[in-house]
Amino acid sequence: MPPTLRKAAHRAARTAVALAALALIAACGGGGADDTPPSGNNPPALACLALPSEVSWHADDTHSSEWKDVRVDWRNRIWLAGYDRGLLGQVNIEPGGDARGVLRLLSPAGEQLFDSGARLDSPGADVAEALHIDDGGRMAAAGRTMGVLSGGANRGQFDLFVARLDATQPAAAWQMVQAGDERPQRPRRIELLEPGALVLAGQNDDYVPTNFVADWSDTMAARVDIGADGLLSAGWTHRSQSTEPDAGAALAVHQGHVFVGGTVMSGPQRGMFVRKLGANGQPLWTARYTSIGLDRVAALVSLPDGSLLMAGSVTGSFRGGATSGEQDLVVARISAVDGAVLWRTQVGSAGVDWLTDARVDAQGRIWLYGETEGSFFPGRAPAGNTDLFLLRLAADGTLQRAWQWGTAADEVATGVALDSCGRAVAVGSSGDGQRRRALVWFPQGQ
Repeated sequence: MPPTLRKAAHRAARTAVALAALALIAACGGGGADDTPPSGNNPPALACLALPSEVSWHADDTHSSEWKDVRVDWRNRIWLAGYDRGLLGQVNIEPGGDARGVLRLLSPAGEQLFDSGARLDSPGADVAEALHIDDGGRMAAAGRTMGVLSGGANRGQFDLFVARLDATQPAAAWQMVQAGDERPQRPRRIELLEPGALVLAGQNDDYVPTNFVADWSDTMAARVDIGADGLLSAGWTHRSQSTEPDAGAALAVHQGHVFVGGTVMSGPQRGMFVRKLGANGQPLWTARYTSIGLDRVAALVSLPDGSLLMAGSVTGSFRGGATSGEQDLVVARISAVDGAVLWRTQVGSAGVDWLTDARVDAQGRIWLYGETEGSFFPGRAPAGNTDLFLLRLAADGTLQRAWQWGTAADEVATGVALDSCGRAVAVGSSGDGQRRRALVWFPQGQ
C-alpha cells in the first residue's frame, strides 16, 4: 500500500508502550554481521561501525534517490542498494526517468570504497532493491529494470534482475540474469536457497497496461539457478494469483524450504499471512493471522530452534496482546510445520507504527526498524509526518532501548543491518512525493 494511503488511514492515538513477554527465544542465533568471517585460530581484528555522523545523505540534490536495502559484511563494511537520478510524480510505478540502479560499498567509518557506476543503468528506470551476502563472500543483488540489463529484451513494464559478484572484488566480472512477463516485478528480498540456487520474493505491482487496472498486485517468489560456471538462469516462479490485491514483503529460507510473508489488502482473505513453498514453488500451506488489510508481515527470520521469527504491523490486539496505539508492532515465533503461533509480543508508540525490517543478533536480541507517526519517548513529539525508529528487544520481548530520528519531511524506512559488534545501521529516504533523498542512519549511543 502506498505510504500516503496508509498514513492517511491512521491518525488516531492512544497510550504508551506495553509489552507481553511470554516464552523465550534464548536459543536464537545468527545476527551480527551478515557475512561470516573466514574460519581460523586467529581471525583478523575488525573495526566496529563508527560512521562520522548520525545521518549521511546522498549527494544528488537535483533528482530523487532512495536506499532500498543494506547489509554489513564480515569486514563490517556497509553495502547499500537503491537508485539515484530518479523522477517522482510522473508514472504510477516509481521512480521514472532514467533512474540508475546503485550498489555502493562503504568502509566501517563511512568512506566510499565502490560504486556500481553504469553496471545497473539502462536507458529506462533501474532500481536495486535487495541484497544478500553468503558465507563465501558472494554478493547477490535483486532489482527491477524498465530497460535491458541482461539478455535481449524487456518483457514488461519492470523486469526483475539478479546480479551476482564477488564482494571482495566488486569491480570484477558480474553474472546477471533478467526475467519477467508483462506485469511489473518488484523483488523485495533475496536469499541463498542452496549452494546452487538463489530465491527472491516480493510482488508483481498493479498491472496498468493503458488506462485501466488489468491485474492487482500479487505476491511472487522466484528461483534463480547458479550453474557450475557461475552463470545465472531463471528457475521456477510462484504467484499467489489471488483475486484481491496482495503484496509480499518477507522471505526466509528455513531448513531448505522457502517461506514468504506479506498482506492481502482486501476481500475475505485480507490480513497478514505466511506461506510455505515446496521444491518447485508450489504452495504447501498458507497461515493467516489477522483479518485487517492494513496488517502486514514485514520480516521473517530463521531461528536455530527450528521455528521462525515473524515481525510486522497490526491494527488492534494481536492474539490477546496489549495495544499501545492504533497500529502496533508485533513479533511472533511461529512453527515451520504449520505456521502456528508459539509466542508473541506486541509493542508500539501511542501513534501509528509501521515495521519494514527486523533482525536477530547473536545474543538473541530482536531489532525492529520502521516508521512512526508517534513517539517512543514520552513528552517528545515526532519531528515530522513520520520519523524513523529502531527498537532493541531482549529475547523474551522486553523493550531494552529505542532510538528515533526524523526531519520536518516524511521519512521512509527500508532496511537495517547489524555488524559483528552488535551495532546497527539503517537506510531509507526523506522528502515528499516529488523528491526524495537517500539516507543512511547510524543511531547514536550504541
